[in-house]
Amino acid sequence: MRPLTGIVILLILIVANTLAVSQDLPDSFAMYGEGKEPTINYVKAVDSVLIDTARLTVIYSAYYRLYDSGFDRRHLTSLHVGDRYSLFNDMAQHIRSRHFFIESERNLRGEANNQEMKDYGVGSPSYFYKSVTYDYGSGKFKVVVPDIWAFNPATLYNLAHIYEEDAPALEWEMTGEHGPVASYDCQKAECDFRGRRWEAWFTPEIPVSEGPWKLKGLPGLILYARDTTGQYSFEAVSVTDSPEPFYDYVYEHEDRTTYRRFKRYERSCFRWPKSFNEGTTVYIVTGKGIEEADYRNWRMPYYPMEW
Repeated sequence: MRPLTGIVILLILIVANTLAVSQDLPDSFAMYGEGKEPTINYVKAVDSVLIDTARLTVIYSAYYRLYDSGFDRRHLTSLHVGDRYSLFNDMAQHIRSRHFFIESERNLRGEANNQEMKDYGVGSPSYFYKSVTYDYGSGKFKVVVPDIWAFNPATLYNLAHIYEEDAPALEWEMTGEHGPVASYDCQKAECDFRGRRWEAWFTPEIPVSEGPWKLKGLPGLILYARDTTGQYSFEAVSVTDSPEPFYDYVYEHEDRTTYRRFKRYERSCFRWPKSFNEGTTVYIVTGKGIEEADYRNWRMPYYPMEW
């Protein structure tokens, strides 16, 4: 198991054209965000609908390292399991969405707004997901992804890409291994999912077929999951059973799309970043340091979570 560390995250988006178990960096590669801090990628919620009440809530420490010698990145995510839906959330996005939705409601009512946006120690938001809602009745996912390319400097908010898809049936293979996670006895299973091999540790002590992100389908709650390259992982840091309402959101700027169309758009953005946002700054990393690319069609490397 990867040990838990401090949950402070500074996100740099470096991804590559192909995925391999060993990721050898080329002599030079492009990077978005100057090697310091990329564009803010918050989406703004303008309305919400109560969809369920959680009977189980899991907080995960989400980890990723986008290339072999890169920095460790962490942020917090939450999984709410209700009777009709489950909701996996990037907590930084979730807290900020709720904050500004409540702020807007108070402004409409003419009430004084003394709310202060606090640092809850959840880390910076992920580029790869805002939320994944699962409908037990239809068997469909509703996925929200912030668009780092469609950033509006006037409002500091991004476009929210939203698509629905049938939840893929993951073909888990039991390994027979056992081990403890978050004080629970867990079993190990593995599966292939959209270009990555995933390992998951689940506990039959909590007999719900749920887990972080899109990982589910085992006879127990997934408490730890990682892809075998070591780039991505989720590790449970708390499990509670207190009832907690959770919501579906409407965003200020939305793009209703499909999984395939979104992935084509995302891939194109990395191949021709300035074609999609003229304000995008692309830097080249070489053995001599970091320098700005002064031409339009530099191809940025692409290592997505899924293809």
